Amino acid sequence: MAARIVRFRLANGMRWFIVRRTQAPVFSGIVMVRAGGVDERTGKTGVAHMFEHMAFKGSSRLGTKDWKRERKILKKIEKLGAELTAIENGESPDVERTAAIKKEMAALKKEASRYQVENEVWELFMRNGGKGINAYTSKDVTAFFASMPSNRLALWANVTAEMVFRPAFRDFYTERSVVAEERRTGVENSPNGALVEKLLSSAFRTGPYSWSTIGLEEDVVGLTIGDAREFHSENYTPSNMVGVIVGDVDVARAKRIVAGAFGGFPNRKRPPERKTGDVAVGGVETEFGFDAAPAVAVAWHKPTLPDPSEYTFDVILSLLCDGSSSRLKKRLVYDRRLAKEVFCSDAFPGSRLENLFLIWVEPLKGRSPKKILRIIDEEISRLTKEPVSEQDLARVRKQVSAGLMFALDANEKLAEELARFETIFGDWKLLFDYPDRVAKVTKEDVMRIAKKYLIDSNRIVVERERRR
Repeated sequence: MAARIVRFRLANGMRWFIVRRTQAPVFSGIVMVRAGGVDERTGKTGVAHMFEHMAFKGSSRLGTKDWKRERKILKKIEKLGAELTAIENGESPDVERTAAIKKEMAALKKEASRYQVENEVWELFMRNGGKGINAYTSKDVTAFFASMPSNRLALWANVTAEMVFRPAFRDFYTERSVVAEERRTGVENSPNGALVEKLLSSAFRTGPYSWSTIGLEEDVVGLTIGDAREFHSENYTPSNMVGVIVGDVDVARAKRIVAGAFGGFPNRKRPPERKTGDVAVGGVETEFGFDAAPAVAVAWHKPTLPDPSEYTFDVILSLLCDGSSSRLKKRLVYDRRLAKEVFCSDAFPGSRLENLFLIWVEPLKGRSPKKILRIIDEEISRLTKEPVSEQDLARVRKQVSAGLMFALDANEKLAEELARFETIFGDWKLLFDYPDRVAKVTKEDVMRIAKKYLIDSNRIVVERERRR
């Protein structure tokens, strides 16, 4: 597989990968930007996700009938929006001025709509056979992707370049309200969202891992177009991006198309890499009430790649949680019938900074979370005291290899994983080295890493209780 990957770098520093697969006349394309929640500043949380919304609103070329006229109106909206935001988030809002600004902005929005082509980005993709058109923002990256017929490669490249390089910031304040509602629905009124926020704030007192990707409520409602513009200017530079195309494409032609669509944008200095900067806290146990079924989250602080212990954590995760025969699922779900689901992650909430090894359990109705915690403690203790059998290690190796091969069989997944490893870790080859690295993990490694990191002084426990 690795030998079939064509790699090149544009003159402006943007990295590209092309993998030719001729099974069907389609391709999957992705552009991934090393710009996620980690890159936000305190007080401006949620801006990375906010820009994701802006990208689909079009550019100075897409979504407009007359950019020159529309731009003048958008500048007025930007200025008024900043004033309104400052007033609404001040200590004593001016009610009369607020009403006047809202009225003026509504009129300007109506005027701007005369020059706008609503949803042109989506329509271009959809009318040309686009599938799986979407984007996401994580703590690590923001990604834009789609799958299309092979003869629409040039259209995909040019539309995507417009989205990421020439945003018009249309409907910013409308979308800000949408994101604020997303937060209310997905965090404040969501039992799982509330648990995630409680876990992050308990595990990290400061730094970008102490808040969720969607941002803090008080920050989201205070974001302005100027904030989004500044974030874009700092982070959306070609050398901070990776593009991948996988599918039935002619490589030479694809390189020409990519160079034509993306190569003309000037490079700027990449933003400085974030340091961990978090005050990581261990030895914490906390509970909170919510009108929902109970749940338990247990997490331990750990390193991330390139630290080699990451591969040992992959093995530990598989031993505890991967499949019906894994230790925690077998005991909690099948044997003792205490839980309906066990979920684990060794890269929570992201991979760019030192992160958490997470075990999340949803108890069955009437089952005791305390019993679940005792069993988790027993299985962690077992890892530190009892060598893993060769049979269990062989099962893990087989699962890892099979899982990787199955995942990379789909064009879109291969494109995403190539982009992810290159964007986050700076080395796409780690993706294909992964099974060999896991295969080298020994039972001694498992015991050593468990003893070093999976200890009470490094642990955070958050229990969600049903509010009475």
